[in-house]
This record gives sequence, structure tokens and C-alpha cells, in this order.
Amino acid sequence: MRLSILVVSRTAALLNRMLSSLASATTLNGLGVEILCSWNGSEDAESEIENNSGYELLIAQRDPYHFASNMNGLAAKANGDLLLIINDDVILDSGSVDNAIQCLESSPHIGLVGARLRDGEGLLTHAGILFDSRHSPYHQLDRKVAAEHQLVLGESRPVPAVTGALMLIRRNHFASLRFGTEYRVCGEDVGLCLDLRLKLELEVWYCPDFSGRHDSESTRATIPNQQGNAEDLSTMRQLHREFLEAAKKPQLRQELAASIAEAEALRSLEAHRQQEGKQISSILGYLNEKKTQAASSPDDIKALKEELRHWRDNSHALQLQRLQLEQKLPRDQQVES
Repeated sequence: MRLSILVVSRTAALLNRMLSSLASATTLNGLGVEILCSWNGSEDAESEIENNSGYELLIAQRDPYHFASNMNGLAAKANGDLLLIINDDVILDSGSVDNAIQCLESSPHIGLVGARLRDGEGLLTHAGILFDSRHSPYHQLDRKVAAEHQLVLGESRPVPAVTGALMLIRRNHFASLRFGTEYRVCGEDVGLCLDLRLKLELEVWYCPDFSGRHDSESTRATIPNQQGNAEDLSTMRQLHREFLEAAKKPQLRQELAASIAEAEALRSLEAHRQQEGKQISSILGYLNEKKTQAASSPDDIKALKEELRHWRDNSHALQLQRLQLEQKLPRDQQVES
């Protein structure tokens, strides 16, 4: 089998929406794709699941929610050569899964492919994960640009890590690593990426054409004790420290290249925004000038009206004076005139 799609869900409406988007996200035939779901919702909600993907959907397990454990269980049951790990609140763009497969198979050095994701307003939410000076992971350019901005489009490229909301990996590689179950809320995706790079010496790539909409934590936010965790952050920081200490030069160069690329992107954004600021200031100055003119125009109109009245009055006075003079003149002189 070509592809196994793994999803954890407890909300039928979200799952149905994701499944519907899958129909146009790949051109693989029905026999080459399976969808395995770890369902942790109610029985009533499960009855509301509608699979419009065109591919077979199997509720493979009904375990309590824990993302890493649930995904590890699904992966153990999967038959596909490739695993597509996806959140149920992702809406895939047309052709995006095919693009991810093409990227993953373009080089034997690529071990995992991550996506370009946006929120409901079209802002970028994911284009790869970087690490700050304290080794804390963060989504680069998160909501700083539109998802269609030129800075995050273009060719696929290596990044330190990607989000588990949407990723593609070979099944044998995932089986040799698996998600770390020590994470309570989040971090297993970062851990998987670092392990793949260090232990398997493979690369993690960001593929701009592997894309979709993702309203972050729309499911997790409804589950108690699933909003952020200091222990998980501490674990990720330590894991990245260990990675840097053990990494080889090519891996360190990739870390550096990703940070430089983001720094250049931020400089480009700042220069663009400064130019926009100048343009806005110019426009505001022009508008203020027009506002001043508009504010003074009633007085100008009043002065003009007074001037017209003055000349109209003078004209009437001259006409009256001419008539008086004509009456005093002898009739014969008036005729001659």
C-alpha cells in the first residue's frame, strides 16, 4: 500500500471537513490509500462521521487522548509505505499531498516533509520550526506575513523541525523512532525531527506546496490540561542542546542557514514596512493638507460672496447714476447719443 493517513479525533465535524478536503489533495487510487483514525470522542459523535474522501476509513482504535501514544498505535497498524500524520482540524489544499510525496521522494537524504499552514484569515501559522537562543522552538514568521507571501513560497528547503499537525514520513523511519510519549501536551513532533536528523542522519524539509488551513489547537483547546506545558518546553530545550552538541557540521550548517534565512526575511519585512511607513506618512500629510483646505473653504466661499455682492451693488449704483444723468440731458442730445 502506498499511503497510510493517521488522524486522532474526537470531533466528527472537524474530521468530516478534513476528509472532504483529502478528496482533492491526492490523485492516488483508492487501493493505494488507507485512513486510520484513533477515535476518542463519544459514541453519538462517532455516528456522525461522514467519509467523503473517496478512501477507506477505519476507526482503528478508541484509546484515551494522548497524541503521541495514539499516533504510535496507529502507525503500528498501518500498511502504507508512507505515513501522512495530520490533525483533524486541518483542511488540505488541492494537490498538496501529492506535492509532499514528490518532495519526500526527490532525494534519499530527505526523511520527513512538513507543510505550509495558514489560519482562517490567511496568515501564516507554520513554515518550519526554528530555535531561539534559549533552545525554545518557535514557528518562524508566525502570523507576521500572509501565507501566500513570497518569503515562504518558492522551492522546498531544509529546516530544523516541522509541526506534527501535518507531516509526511516513511513508515520504516517512523517505526525506528516513534513519537516520544514523555510529552504531556506537545513537543513530540520536535523530538521526532531532531531524532531523525541525529540518529538517522536524514533531513527535515519544508515544502511550500504541501499546504492547508489549520486553526491551531481548535481541538486541543477543548480538552482539559492541554494548553501548553512548562515540562514539555524544558524537555525540548534539553533535546535541542544535546542535538547541537552531537550534530555534525552539515547539520549545524542547516541550523545556521535556517536562522540566517529568517533573519534576512525579517530584515526584508522591516525595510518594506519602513517604506510603507514613509508612503503612509506622505499620504497622511496630503490628506491633512486637504483637510486644512476643506476647513478653510467655507470662509473662502463667504469672502467670495461678499466680493460679488460688493461689485453687484456697485454695478447697480452705476446703472442708477447713468439713468439720472440721461434724464437731465436734453432729448435731442439723448437721440444723438
